[in-house]
Amino acid sequence: MADSIGSIISQWLRDNNLENRVRESSLPDYWTEIVGPAVAAHTEVERVSGGRMVIRAENPTWRMEIVGRREEIRRKVNERLGAEVISEIYVH
Repeated sequence: MADSIGSIISQWLRDNNLENRVRESSLPDYWTEIVGPAVAAHTEVERVSGGRMVIRAENPTWRMEIVGRREEIRRKVNERLGAEVISEIYVH
């Protein structure tokens, strides 16, 4: 029986240690879902690499909002991505 194209791609990503990079690259697409529309309107995912997520906040108030919710956000991100992809969150 032939494998589906999806399972072939998934296996190739696993074999080449690229699964987390693909997950990381999809994170900005889920930002509003993870933090809610109010926070998302004043923050953005600047980059994600090597388990580190960098968030840009519009001003110090929104920066403190992210800092205060950092662990909750990290947990939600990893739940949404289906793996422990993010280990650290930086905000500026």
